[in-house]
Amino acid sequence: MMELRDFVVENKDRFLQIYDREPSFFEKNLIAKTSSEEPFTLQGHTEKALNALKDFLNENMEVFDSFAERHNISKQFLLDAIFFSVFFHDLGKGTLEFYNDKILNKGKSYHPLYSIYFTHNLNLTIDDVDYVTLAVLTHHTVLHDEIYSDEKFKDMDPPKFFKKTLKFAETYPEYYKKFFKRDCPYTFRFQISSENPYNLLRSNFSWNFDENGILDSLNNILSESNTSEKKRIKEIYGFITGNLIRADWLASGSYITTREFISTDEFWEKIRLRANDKKRKFVKKAFQEEASRSRENLLIKIPTGEGKTEASLLWALNNVKNEHTKIIYTMPTQVTSNSMYKRLKTYFGDENVGILHGSSSIILKEEYDDNERIWKEKILNKTFSKPVTVSTLDSFILSFFNVKKWPLSQLNIENCLLIIDEIHSYDWQMLGALKRILHELRVRGCKFTIMSATFPENIEKFLLEGIEYRVITENDLFDYRPFTLKTEKSLITDKTDDIIHAFKEKKKVLVVTNTVSKSKEVYRNLKESGVFNTSQYFDKSTNLILYNSQFTKKDRKGKENEIEFKEKWKDKGLVLVATQVVEISLDIDFDVLFTEIAPLDALVQRAGRINRNKDPLRMGEIYVAMEIEAENKRGDWSYPYERDVIECSKTMAKEGTPSLGEMAEMVSDLYRSLFEIEQIHFEFKNKFKKGYDKYCTVIEKKGPYSVRFRTEDLEEISKLLALRDIDERFAKIDVVPAVLADDEDADRFENTVGIPKYLFINMLKEGRIDEMKRFYLVHGCSYTYESGLDLEEEDDWNFI
Repeated sequence: MMELRDFVVENKDRFLQIYDREPSFFEKNLIAKTSSEEPFTLQGHTEKALNALKDFLNENMEVFDSFAERHNISKQFLLDAIFFSVFFHDLGKGTLEFYNDKILNKGKSYHPLYSIYFTHNLNLTIDDVDYVTLAVLTHHTVLHDEIYSDEKFKDMDPPKFFKKTLKFAETYPEYYKKFFKRDCPYTFRFQISSENPYNLLRSNFSWNFDENGILDSLNNILSESNTSEKKRIKEIYGFITGNLIRADWLASGSYITTREFISTDEFWEKIRLRANDKKRKFVKKAFQEEASRSRENLLIKIPTGEGKTEASLLWALNNVKNEHTKIIYTMPTQVTSNSMYKRLKTYFGDENVGILHGSSSIILKEEYDDNERIWKEKILNKTFSKPVTVSTLDSFILSFFNVKKWPLSQLNIENCLLIIDEIHSYDWQMLGALKRILHELRVRGCKFTIMSATFPENIEKFLLEGIEYRVITENDLFDYRPFTLKTEKSLITDKTDDIIHAFKEKKKVLVVTNTVSKSKEVYRNLKESGVFNTSQYFDKSTNLILYNSQFTKKDRKGKENEIEFKEKWKDKGLVLVATQVVEISLDIDFDVLFTEIAPLDALVQRAGRINRNKDPLRMGEIYVAMEIEAENKRGDWSYPYERDVIECSKTMAKEGTPSLGEMAEMVSDLYRSLFEIEQIHFEFKNKFKKGYDKYCTVIEKKGPYSVRFRTEDLEEISKLLALRDIDERFAKIDVVPAVLADDEDADRFENTVGIPKYLFINMLKEGRIDEMKRFYLVHGCSYTYESGLDLEEEDDWNFI
């Protein structure tokens, strides 16, 4: 060991250059972080982290009680493990290596790895697993098999600690007594190992108290554990590590402080103001008031546009336990998440609402110019750290599947209220995965609210069987008859003249096709009529819009904004040609719908975009083209919907002026009929079970180890984590159109568009695919904001 003072004196000029403070200060104080402003001392940072942990513990004791009881662990020992992980987590900064790195800019240091020299022999284990050391080791990275395994670590010398580092470590009894208000029952003897860091983790570690190394010991235990035991190891590791990460971030100023939620009365007032802004009459609806008083899990069955969102948030506010409770509002798509994110910010404030999905960085870049702020927001959002987070359901479930900073995500989820909107939009496999996670939430004492207007009763039974919940509905709201429905024996492409006629009557017309290729065909027919204003670029005057999945992530966001803007036009005609993406992606109100026949639940969703505000002075119009071209050139059924589902839907779609209740009953009738078909019922149960078993499959394969997309077999990991039941024919791979290659930083997610996997493989063989650093560049295609991506062979593109 060496003296800190010697290093400071030797490098006095460098300290003067960095800090506006006398170097003598640094002879007595170890640094934790370099900064030109007030320096972070190791002691000060550690004390802040312990204080953050103490506050969290005092304010959220129920979570700690529940966790200890759930895992049959002594609560005090659990708290001890968390306390010592926080106390020791940054001692690796008290090394010559850290100072050479941060002060002299020489070499690179790995302070979490150095810190475990103080923890690996403390014997603070639970069932022989050294959770304290694992937490300290991974508080800045994720736990994975290859952590610190590069060749450079094999020959690395052990770190050189300053004597002052050891002196600070020996003060642990004082801090323990201050934290717990009782004497410390532990006596540690710090003997700094002479082994190199690599050997501390892996074999060849020769100390007599541990022959295998820390990771070897963990792997040996995991190899002899069943799935239930691996789940326990994962959750204890996650809980301890999550608490350490949270305390460390708070102490570093990188974590959002908790904020009190608004009261129910304040929220009612915000609902009133929003209704006024939209020029709607404000009425406290009975189902909303019922939800605002409920303490139970809920299934809210209410038609679209009646205020289900507000009802669920009133329920959430009534069930908030403390200022650490997290409200997580899940949506089925990125687009619907974006819309809900904006809405919830008006209720809870910009700083209190986060967004989480695969393209959320696009939203953050629109909001913040500062890259550091964007990075911070992304980290907070990915870990559900804000009081309210809007997320896709996929992202929420994947937080249970060892993805990214999952220990902190899981800590926040320990005290969460989950809202699941548009439950009817998920496939059977996804619903199975959700059922498994609902059971996990139940054992944590968390609550949920699920919402839908058309959730079939037989599927509801599968999802919620064994879970206590209450149904809230309001039958009168289903009596509305907002549109007429007419079925026609025609193709959607035969309706061009009728679409133009409705447009000329200054109506807002929605056209929905079942495939991308059909949406393009309809769009071309309308454009070639010469009736519409169109443009290759965004233009406020265009009145014909094409919207499907074949636009880049950036342009899809632009299309959403354009549609939202033009949907508010008065006394102007507008035509939007879209695929199924419109069913749950956009909160729009149109006058007329022309749609291809589709499953009844999909038709109901499309119909929900017509006279959405249920204006009694205008009757919406829906025309269903009952003929479809569902066979490819080879005569095979090549369609995103099953033949039986389409045929049943054809027989059940009734003309007339159906009420919303009758539309919902059509959907229930459809699924009752489908489940009478043995093959479909069998397929449903198989897919549901496949989704349900996903969680245990991940635990069995990964235990507490995180999924690492960059270093693991991407295809294997993708299959492991696949939540949705995507037909292999419609699987996609993200590519960047070559026409965008000249853009600054073209190789980014915002510029990608998904193309069918089979097309990708064909084009790869033809030499039309080039690898970029992050994505693939595709040649031989055109791309515009108006029409999206155009490739050869698109006749068989039967995806949304």
